[in-house]
Amino acid sequence: MTYTLITGASSGIGRAMAFECASRGMNLCLVALDDLALYETAQEIRRQYSVEVHCLGIDLTVESAPVEVYLWCRENDFDVDVLINNAGFGNSGLFEHNPLQEYYQMLELNNHALIGLTYQFLPDLKNHTSAHILNVSSMEATLPLPYKAVYTGTKNFIYAFSLALREEARNTGVAVSVLCPGPVLTNPEGLQRLRSQGKSGKILMMMPEEVAKIAIKSMLKKRRVIIPGVLPYLIVKLLKVMPTSLKMRLLERIFRVYRNLPITQSSGLKKSEIPHN
Repeated sequence: MTYTLITGASSGIGRAMAFECASRGMNLCLVALDDLALYETAQEIRRQYSVEVHCLGIDLTVESAPVEVYLWCRENDFDVDVLINNAGFGNSGLFEHNPLQEYYQMLELNNHALIGLTYQFLPDLKNHTSAHILNVSSMEATLPLPYKAVYTGTKNFIYAFSLALREEARNTGVAVSVLCPGPVLTNPEGLQRLRSQGKSGKILMMMPEEVAKIAIKSMLKKRRVIIPGVLPYLIVKLLKVMPTSLKMRLLERIFRVYRNLPITQSSGLKKSEIPHN
């Protein structure tokens, strides 16, 4: 029996992907903070679908967490053939206005945990005839956004790492995909961002369930880069060919609304656990 392991599975895109995978008959290992939302998600999936669902409540920003997740799977004979690295969070505002410790936490969750989990599970994934790694990046991975400097840096790392690892694994059964969604309405902070962007935010905004359906379908088709939505796809392509100086001035003007509006978006940390100004 094989399992799909999803991090940040208690809310947002991770939760939506858990339901989407379950609807396809995929057994699940759900990993998130040890919070009631994690266990409620698992119980709801069990009620709706005839799949096995197991949970591990853990803080992925702890250095030993990836090894602990891997050992939990090994000790319980959870044979993982799909690894979905979804957990992450971001913030906005002038770089120096957010606490340094928050940036360190962001790097730990968005990058270090993803690398650690991939490193632990990759040898086992290669033992399968067909296996998948789906890393959740962002449409912003290709757009160095002023007032979201560290967040877009972490997402750019995920994007580059995923493409490089895919080539390394080309002659194995492991297909590496990277998901680059545009704005997704996952929490009250997302609604605040939507309001701050006005009409343009509403045009780009997608719901987690929409993103999850596209993401899982494309992952199973072994797509390299997955950008849900026609408009986000076109924007990414257009900005790639735009001169850098012009692009950066345009992005600064668009995202100036974030300058003095620190917003934290999370899919792996409780809002209350992130330090604020």
